[in-house]
Amino acid sequence: MSRIVDFTLAVAAIAAAAPPASAQTWRTVTSARQTHGERELTVDVQYGVGRFSLVPGPAGTLYRMEMRYDEERFTPVRAYDPASGVLRLGVRGRHGRGARITLGDRRRSGPPPTFDLALSPDIPLSLTLELGAVESDVELGGLALRSLTYRTGASESSVRFSRPNPVACGELAMEAGAAELHVTGIANANCRRVRFQGGVGEVTLDFSGEWRQSMDADVDLSIGSLSLRLPRDVGVVIRLNRFLASFESAGFVKRGRTYYSSNYESARHRLTLDINATIGGVDVAWVNR
Repeated sequence: MSRIVDFTLAVAAIAAAAPPASAQTWRTVTSARQTHGERELTVDVQYGVGRFSLVPGPAGTLYRMEMRYDEERFTPVRAYDPASGVLRLGVRGRHGRGARITLGDRRRSGPPPTFDLALSPDIPLSLTLELGAVESDVELGGLALRSLTYRTGASESSVRFSRPNPVACGELAMEAGAAELHVTGIANANCRRVRFQGGVGEVTLDFSGEWRQSMDADVDLSIGSLSLRLPRDVGVVIRLNRFLASFESAGFVKRGRTYYSSNYESARHRLTLDINATIGGVDVAWVNR
């Protein structure tokens, strides 16, 4: 099935040109598309380096993006196939090299590349975000998420669910390399299952928000610190497998290798956490949701 490349409302302009030695020519592209009766949408975003932001867009807008990039090395991707309901956005390397990022890319002078994206709040989404050496600010509150996969490399990331997801979500899956990652309002995502896998970094998982169902979460962190923010009125059980990792157990009753919150039996909603922590620490803060 042929892919339809969407250049609707695309406007390109040279933003700045670096001296010849830098081999950089900056271009800014803006692109948008309106909704046309779509019932669901699969969105695949790939972005390698720079600053990335995502917010819910206005009603009636399928997507809107603005990107600043080095046209000597990259070209923007805006591909939409209405027949399959698949939207692909991001950048790719020129001449078939792929969007490979080197240390030199991160040290280049001048403002970093940027990618600002807004997605429809009206259409149920299966969303995949694959980010590399990216400083990201992702606001997912109010989007209709059927599923979310979030992968990031050496990065600083803030992911928020500031408003409830209006549809049921099957799974929230997150992977991080050498990263600082803060995820807040996870209960608003309305996902039955949460999975997180991390390499080296500082991770905060905040399970506050509107609880409409119980939740299972698998957390695997190799080296680093894990901060859990848990609602006081949710029953929590933690099954912990740790090696050279500390754990703050205040507020829990230990039975064997399992930790239960004091309200576990009586709570309306429950959170089951399976945690593997190798080197670092696991800290718990009890919060009001």
